Amino acid sequence: MVDATDELEQQLHEVQHMVSRERLALDDPAADRTCFLSHVGAQPKLVPGPWIGHRDLVYAMALANLSPVQRTSLARAVLIEHGREFGVGRLTLEAVASGLPLGGSSLRLVPRQGGLRCLYTWSLGTTPTPVVCDWLLLRAQMGWAVEHPPRDVVAKGLSTLAALGGQVLVLVDTAVAALQLTQACGSAVSFGAHPRFAPYLEAVDPDAKMLLWPHDAVDAHGLQRHRIAAVMLVGAPEPVLQRVEAWRERQGPSGERIPLVEVSTPGRVDRPRLAAFWEACGRPRVLLRGDSAWTATGSAWLRELGATVEVQGRATQLSLI
Repeated sequence: MVDATDELEQQLHEVQHMVSRERLALDDPAADRTCFLSHVGAQPKLVPGPWIGHRDLVYAMALANLSPVQRTSLARAVLIEHGREFGVGRLTLEAVASGLPLGGSSLRLVPRQGGLRCLYTWSLGTTPTPVVCDWLLLRAQMGWAVEHPPRDVVAKGLSTLAALGGQVLVLVDTAVAALQLTQACGSAVSFGAHPRFAPYLEAVDPDAKMLLWPHDAVDAHGLQRHRIAAVMLVGAPEPVLQRVEAWRERQGPSGERIPLVEVSTPGRVDRPRLAAFWEACGRPRVLLRGDSAWTATGSAWLRELGATVEVQGRATQLSLI
């Protein structure tokens, strides 16, 4: 007779095999594997190869400044729709709406011969589509993993920072976050943008007081030509905050630090919405990955809900997803 611990370990092994050893890769292109692209910018490195993505996501990526080999992969990408099943290798798959723009998708995975039902998510908006599953593969995010997250950005707060003079550097992680932030502010605020983000925004003003910039490009040469008066850090984990703090220390001859404000990414799921989503998915077990500080607080909260939670350590996370 298999006890609960043995059953959990057996299921974890099956889930890991499903997402790391099948022909399908999730947001992390690998040799000889077909990669499902869930969101614009979710991939740490956009390696050319066989790609699958929602139609809107693929169309959006066509706007980006891709290399010739990346553009060839994009032209050959398999276009899918939400709610329609397809297959890769021994897996039956279905993309469902994550609630985020630009074709953002979660992915349901089930072995063709039957077995555990998994739902892979990269990030969730305020109205993600739930799917009944046995395991929910979740990435810890500030909006729900932190007990008291910063407030979402608002146009009034940006205007206050702009009054300091110079430009306000608004640091976000992906083009999805950049788009959500501009949508949250509406026409009240105009933005300039890094070339990585500009193609996805409806209007970009190179002379705007607000400058959208990637978390990982704070040391980029292109930022040096801007006179930054304040920094707004959006949805950033501790390692990114430390990098920005180091950058702030290097600015200006007087040694005075540029003002910094931390905010949450607008349009993302919070604790009440995630709890409702988890319930609608059938109260599945959760495999949690991401920043160690966020997974610690996030897993504790999920367990309070009654979820069985396994935290995927950073050392093994890279091989898993």
